[in-house]
Amino acid sequence: MAQYDEIVKHLMDRFADEFAMLSFDTTNVEVLETLDTEQQTVKVHRNDMTFKVLWNNETVILHIEAQTQDSRDKPMPLRVLAYAGELLLRYELPVYSVVLYLSSNAGQTDPGGYSYGNDQFGLYHRYQVIRLADLEGESYLESASVGLLPFTPLMKPPVDLNTEGWLQKCVERTESAPVDSQTRSTLLYALTTLGSLNYDPNLFQKLISEGMMQESPFYEIIMQRGIERGALQVYIKNIQSVLTERFPLSDTTPVAEILESIQDLDRLSELHRKAVQTSSVETFLQEIEKSEK
Repeated sequence: MAQYDEIVKHLMDRFADEFAMLSFDTTNVEVLETLDTEQQTVKVHRNDMTFKVLWNNETVILHIEAQTQDSRDKPMPLRVLAYAGELLLRYELPVYSVVLYLSSNAGQTDPGGYSYGNDQFGLYHRYQVIRLADLEGESYLESASVGLLPFTPLMKPPVDLNTEGWLQKCVERTESAPVDSQTRSTLLYALTTLGSLNYDPNLFQKLISEGMMQESPFYEIIMQRGIERGALQVYIKNIQSVLTERFPLSDTTPVAEILESIQDLDRLSELHRKAVQTSSVETFLQEIEKSEK
């Protein structure tokens, strides 16, 4: 979902070295450049990040695909192979891919590679699978990896702590992170957002107040989106009400499905006027389809 994708991508970009260290499981790696993958011919996802890094004294490409859930459209091994092939063709450098699974139930069956054929013909491709649920969370709380703090609620908690105790420890460590106040607000916002993948969001509301997150630009963006989404829903509801009242025997379900896909307030305002004037639900649908072509 978009709210997870955007915050994950921001953290990967802002704390690129820490994610490179996590990917290669070593401190002997340095991010040289964040690469733009938006122009790739292969379809990328919002949470896809690619870096040029120095690893073992060699310049290579690191591609990280963060997944909230298992891949649904295509098998993950094929997706990673496609990304790696495109990156190899584009940069002509070794490509190392990592799939980072966020949710506790995701990635359990990811084989970490794809192969076929034999010694004469075929292909063998491997990538790294990292499931946050398999990582010892406390070790990341104690490390200097500030950018990974929002992910600690998704990691394995200590056996001697209950859920609320563990989440409180994650929050307290994030609150004390050696960063400026805006970055701290973003880290707390990210912790709340990502942590809600595995836990009841109400648990975080007890531990983190809105005031602690308000300096984060992400908080402002989400609040604005909520206002805009509310306005869209009001227009959609009003259009449906007009059509239902004017044509009580007609099925307005197709109208609702089309309206839900429209994200432009001005367009919905225009359609509301047309709903008041149209001669039938069918005519209204035809007008929408005609204008969308």
